[in-house]
Amino acid sequence: MKVFFKKLLLYFIMAVFLADIFLYVSFSASEAREEVFFMTDRGQNVNRTASDGEKQTYNKSDTWALTDALGRSAQEPGRENSVREGKYALIFYHLWHNDFMRSTVLGDKKAPRNVSAIFEQDPDAASKASLWGPEISYHYWGEPLFGFYNLDNDEYVIRKHAQMLTDAGIDAIVIDYSNYCVGGVHNESSYNRAALTKLLNTYLTIRTEGGATPQVALLLTWDGNSNGPALMRFYKDYYSKNEYNELWFRWEGKPLVLAQDVAVSEDIKDYWTYRRPWPLYTPVDGPNAWSWLSNYPQEPCYTADDPKEMVAVSVAQNWSTSLDFMSATDSDGNYIAHGRSYVSGGDNKLLKNPVSSMYGSEYGANLQQQFDRAIEIDPSVLFITGWNEWIAARFLKIPDWARCSEDPVLPGGGFCDCFTTEFSRDIEPTRQGNLGDNFYNQLCINIRRFKGTGALAPAKEYPGLAFNFDSPDTGIWDEVGYVYEDSVNDALLRNTKGIGGSELVNTTGRNDFKLLKVFHNEENIFFYAETTRDITGKGTDGWMSLYIKTGDGESWEGYNYVVNRLAVTDGPLKLEKNLGGWNWATASDNIPWFCSGNKFVVAVPRALIGIDQSSFSIEFKWADNTLVEYCEDGSAPGDILKFYENGDVAPNGRFNYLYLSDAASGEKTDGSSLYRRIEPALTIGTGIAATVAVGACAGVAISTANKKRKNKQKK
Repeated sequence: MKVFFKKLLLYFIMAVFLADIFLYVSFSASEAREEVFFMTDRGQNVNRTASDGEKQTYNKSDTWALTDALGRSAQEPGRENSVREGKYALIFYHLWHNDFMRSTVLGDKKAPRNVSAIFEQDPDAASKASLWGPEISYHYWGEPLFGFYNLDNDEYVIRKHAQMLTDAGIDAIVIDYSNYCVGGVHNESSYNRAALTKLLNTYLTIRTEGGATPQVALLLTWDGNSNGPALMRFYKDYYSKNEYNELWFRWEGKPLVLAQDVAVSEDIKDYWTYRRPWPLYTPVDGPNAWSWLSNYPQEPCYTADDPKEMVAVSVAQNWSTSLDFMSATDSDGNYIAHGRSYVSGGDNKLLKNPVSSMYGSEYGANLQQQFDRAIEIDPSVLFITGWNEWIAARFLKIPDWARCSEDPVLPGGGFCDCFTTEFSRDIEPTRQGNLGDNFYNQLCINIRRFKGTGALAPAKEYPGLAFNFDSPDTGIWDEVGYVYEDSVNDALLRNTKGIGGSELVNTTGRNDFKLLKVFHNEENIFFYAETTRDITGKGTDGWMSLYIKTGDGESWEGYNYVVNRLAVTDGPLKLEKNLGGWNWATASDNIPWFCSGNKFVVAVPRALIGIDQSSFSIEFKWADNTLVEYCEDGSAPGDILKFYENGDVAPNGRFNYLYLSDAASGEKTDGSSLYRRIEPALTIGTGIAATVAVGACAGVAISTANKKRKNKQKK
């Protein structure tokens, strides 16, 4: 009997030992092999495959849906990841507004002057000197969506820009320093020290918070002899500081700078990869030169090893028959520069009004022709001009390099690089004319064409599974549904001064979306929103609103339905159906909802939004405190540009999340975004069960071995 218990104890010890090993391997393998895909708003989609301890990454916003105000749509993701490796998009960026406008503001009480607004008020403004600022004073071609901002102090705008450019797929901003250190002499007013420092430090903060920003590169003057002193100062003030290392855009293993190394000190010369700035709009004259503006059809910039390293893409060009001013006219008074609507080989309009709607500036025909050419060439890099130039000096004496120097100067003067809504090259959104956010969305659409898309798999239906609003248990969301992450710390507040001392205030930031989830059963689609802090603002219009696009019927900016647009304090929420424009009718006043702490859930009956088939797709967006400005009759104006400015939306801007259902294919496939989570308790339970099985097997094996040994000994 004692022998029996000794054997039993031995079997148990061995079983526990083997089970522990199994448990460790099982738990580790579950973490290593389980793939959890998030459609993120933090710079990339994250495919967590921890087999080698590293995260696999994908370009992040390439799974979102996007249709702009003109009906142009971005390519939607497929089941397979089509992101193309080794493709980069850079954009020209300006910090100069405060430093270059300083003397203008001091000398002109009406500054900042808006050229497009002047022409909108008086089409004959070019002949009236009294409407303009002093000679060589800077004028804005239009007003940015975020106002006449000063990047020296406006963190709100720097954060907005970083988010928008990252969402668009921009890998790096290239900051314009072509006016700095000309002749090799430092000039503090063109160094933009305060703005550059503010931008870099804000980018670091965003990254520390877990967000994403573009990388940074600099473009210096094309006079190579001036580049040495400039780079020495930039190195001393910025590049030599370790904290900024992660921000520099690296090319061939080193920070990229558009400059020449001919006059750079030997002790720092090898720090950068150089590309010679090419200021002409004709093909480059040799290898290792990059242009940022080029006439169609653009030719690639190249190196000895890469025949198509980079292609320039631009919104418009200050060119007529040769290099010119944007304000150039012909002998009949028609404006003739290559504006936003210009198409090489097209029937281009010659008009005397530089802000005429007849141009169709909002369609971006010039930019599209340039994108098409660049994507056809398929280089490694697209360099796009530009994002936020905004200002140009008023000349009364035109330099002789410009073709229009041969013509009499009009009393309104001449403007070189930007002039009006048609004759300018900024992509940043504006309410000026009909431009809106069309160029920004055109940028997003074309970068996705160039870089490819992420993958999105259909979600399965969960028959019989529902969120219980009578006895809420948010734990159900741990197991089911699509999961979307929204960038945090973007429900921003703003209180600063812009150019000319204007007060720029925005207090709408409130509920900061963090995590969004969706699942559906036979009858309902359940939507879940989670914020970074407890949800506030209950009982106000525009509180935790959900916009849904089904693609059927009338719509406002593509949205056919909205939940919780109007204030509700108690009782069910309203689902409204669009009647066209910002007009809505109640489709149901009985939408169940749950709100506790930082969690919010609604259930939308499928039948009420016209979804009766098993396979369907919808787009949706959460918004809080965005459309907060109301008309005199109390109705909201329905200005979608408020999605960029106010409160918080998920996803950002005009983007929507895409939710796909396919009853025939609910299984998770490689590259899908179907969320699954393995809880440690589940794995431990499996290990315990394995303990019993292993113990039993071990006991049987040992017992059998002992019997065989005894039998053998007997023989």
